[in-house]
Amino acid sequence: MSFKMTFRARSTAWSAALLCVLVAAVLAGCGSSSSNAGSGSGANSRSASGGGAGTVPAPKTGVAAITSPPAALTKAPAHKPAYITIRAYSGGYQAAMAKSAGKAFTAATGVKVRWDTTDEFVSFNKIDQEIRAGQRPDVDASLQAQQRAYLDAARGLTLPISTTLAPNALKANRAVAAPPGTPASATTWAYMNPYSVTVAFITNPKLVDPKTLTSWNDLSQPRFKKSLIFDQIYSSTAFGMAHAMGVDPANNPPSSLDPVWKRVEELRPNLVVLGSNTDVTTALSQGTGKVAITCTCAYNDAVSAGTNLVVVAPKDGLYEVADAYYIHKDIPAANYYYAQVFANYLYAAQTQATLAKEQSLIPSVPGSKLPPFMAKQPEVFPVTEAQQKAANVVPAPIALMARNDLPWQTSFENAIK
Repeated sequence: MSFKMTFRARSTAWSAALLCVLVAAVLAGCGSSSSNAGSGSGANSRSASGGGAGTVPAPKTGVAAITSPPAALTKAPAHKPAYITIRAYSGGYQAAMAKSAGKAFTAATGVKVRWDTTDEFVSFNKIDQEIRAGQRPDVDASLQAQQRAYLDAARGLTLPISTTLAPNALKANRAVAAPPGTPASATTWAYMNPYSVTVAFITNPKLVDPKTLTSWNDLSQPRFKKSLIFDQIYSSTAFGMAHAMGVDPANNPPSSLDPVWKRVEELRPNLVVLGSNTDVTTALSQGTGKVAITCTCAYNDAVSAGTNLVVVAPKDGLYEVADAYYIHKDIPAANYYYAQVFANYLYAAQTQATLAKEQSLIPSVPGSKLPPFMAKQPEVFPVTEAQQKAANVVPAPIALMARNDLPWQTSFENAIK
């Protein structure tokens, strides 16, 4: 097959050889950090959702829903830390976080934020190793793919977040903001999801009429031969397509998605690019591809580049997934307290609006200010539960992903070759 394949650090489909390299990097303690005002220098970028193959090692046992996290520390410490350290995606994402949540948090508390932009896969594994070895982890909290937070919480490697210290989270759409299984009465959450992304069809209107592209089934049409751009992460395609096909991912996984991989294999003649956000923008603007099936956050890159693109929501299943903010175990009590306080600023109006405007991330708080392109398309960027229902949203099955990321990604790669 002759389509172009490129890789991105945050969510690439890791091969076995690359995994060995990354594990070696973990053991070597690779990383980078910046001050509250810094722009970040890590290799990872906030792009398509899902986490990628091999990026979340499968647990040895099943992972149940996190329904009752332990009590959180809510008493203010006698002394404040000079700073807390938060791992985040690099580039524009970290810059947007720093000038919104970071700046407001520091102004209110006097505690600075030290941003660590180590690659997500490296950071996740290194921190887990440190905690299990009885060491203080390099960072106090992380902003990462949700299944990482889910796994760490289920394994007892995280500290809960009190809604008393982060009351803004209670304003959010709980279907997005709270971990799966969190009771409505819970006063502590295992982790918090401040925003989400969806996977839609991004098209070049000069090459294809967006009105003629409304379903996952449309992708198989002959007119799209060597025209489709796929996100290289299985989840961007798998769950929306599964919903449209009537396939239940929970029905005897990982083989439950075998019909989806067969459908993906049938689409190979229509595939021209398998890549990341930059590849999407380049391929669509240059006419290499006509339709990109990828994270809506890629649309922001296209708009910034001055490319005239149209984003279309598949009516038979709009996949949505949130990233998570979670606090690591074995950090000083003062850092833990203020890491919880920081969570409150993730749901502040300025933060929600900034992430939407600059990163095309969907706010979890209804009523948040949206840029015009998002406000005009609630079927692509749903914020409220009513909008999610109308958009036929397919929420990410986080527990299933935590258990089956690696075999599903491998199956996707085999189907797409």
